[in-house]
Formats: sequence, C-alpha cells, structure tokens
Amino acid sequence: MKIPKQVTIGKTKIKIDQPESLRVNKQACRGCFDRADNSIDVAKQDVRGNKYDKDERSETFWHELTHAILHDMKNSLSYNEKFVTAFSQRLDQAIKTARF
Repeated sequence: MKIPKQVTIGKTKIKIDQPESLRVNKQACRGCFDRADNSIDVAKQDVRGNKYDKDERSETFWHELTHAILHDMKNSLSYNEKFVTAFSQRLDQAIKTARF
C-alpha cells in the first residue's frame, strides 16, 4: 500500500511523514500520531536499521490513523491501544482484500 502524504479527518489536515526510524519519549516505535501537531509518522525501519516491510508499514499507518480518527471524534478509545490495534488490523485486512 502506498502511504499518503496527507489526509483530512473532519476539518483537520493530518500531515504524514515517513522518517527512517522513530523514537517517542526515548522509546523506539513504528509509528506515532501527534495530537498537538496533527501529524502521523510511520518509520521505515527500527532504530537498529532493520527495515519494516510493506505490510508492517501499512498496519502502522492504519493504527495511527485510527488514533487520529478517534481523537477527532473526541472518543476515549483513542487512548485504548488494545482497541486501536484490533480495529486497525481489521481495517488493514479489509482494505487489502477488497475486490471491485
């Protein structure tokens, strides 16, 4: 899946970047939604230089986008990692298996 450079959720434009690697509060991670900056980062590789494959990056994008959507809805599930992960994995699967 090709990851977009920007999406709009509600009235908010969300910028999407793809840094080589990513740390949030000194923690290595695959992705991050920054509520204050209205941005999503999806790392290309871990901090050791191991590249994430296209499926890992796609899942990460949908995970962070789910956080952004729930945040826009002012829904507390935005902070529930278990829910966000379960929902975004199913969303990723649905999009990858869609037939037209």
